Amino acid sequence: MLNLDIMDHHHPLMLGVVGDSAAGKTTLVRGVVRLLARNGVTPVCLDDYNRYERAERNRLGLTAGDPTANDLPLMLEHLSALRNGGSIRKPVYDHRNGRFRAPELVVATELVIAYGMLTLSDPGLCELFDLSIYLDPSEDLRRLWRLNRDTTRRGYTSDEFTALEPARERDAARFIHVQRRLADLVFRTLSGDTGELRYALFARHTATLTILEPLVAQLIAAPLPGIRITPVMHDLDGRESDLIQIDAALPAESVTNLRQTLRWADMLPAEDDLARIGLIEGASGSAYSSGLAIVQQLIAYLLVARRR
Repeated sequence: MLNLDIMDHHHPLMLGVVGDSAAGKTTLVRGVVRLLARNGVTPVCLDDYNRYERAERNRLGLTAGDPTANDLPLMLEHLSALRNGGSIRKPVYDHRNGRFRAPELVVATELVIAYGMLTLSDPGLCELFDLSIYLDPSEDLRRLWRLNRDTTRRGYTSDEFTALEPARERDAARFIHVQRRLADLVFRTLSGDTGELRYALFARHTATLTILEPLVAQLIAAPLPGIRITPVMHDLDGRESDLIQIDAALPAESVTNLRQTLRWADMLPAEDDLARIGLIEGASGSAYSSGLAIVQQLIAYLLVARRR
């Protein structure tokens, strides 16, 4: 884990992660937490702010992606308190059975990571984050991930999953996808013709991401195998961005080069921490993606750079 003593203590850093159900939010966050955990990281699952348990929500004809089914005022109050270095009693929603558990005490640390489906759904929420990321996998991949997750870990039958899909997709279009245009980074996971994964990172031209300009210039001047750069293009929301495409399985030389480039405070993450990132949990166990590990290290790099 990295020592973040280089950070000041005016307020915690805050990372906002948003995306549809089963977009990979927990997977992405897990790696960033492992890289930056030495001085404390506070992950906050915003999908815990449901107003209703699963049975009541279904009875009311609501989906978890509908703001009406979520306590957004409490979410904003709690994240504001954490931004100021305070503590909260956070609700806990057990996704395995759709029931509430007892609230838990959450105390702000050096870094607060808030992740959920409605992270940027309110202007007040958007103002809290030092960096925001929207996860946007291809719909075919996301539906497959959600089916596998919901039927193996969340207690849904295949028929129940199928019955819920039209309403979930409707509300995702209305309330979740519209947040993509607000994020600093858009992280896409795509599947190639032969099934191999590849990643596309849209780094938008914002003040937050000026730190990436030397890296983009370096990768253009000296390309690395498995990495492709399209500078100064307009992304799916019409925003000016640099597109960084990364193969899920990068050659060792590219991984070594990028890890050296993405170091901070004149140090690299410990080898044992690097071995614990880039992991994708599935029904049959964990799989490793060097490309995902590089994306997670890039996000950690950006967060540390915000404090330097």
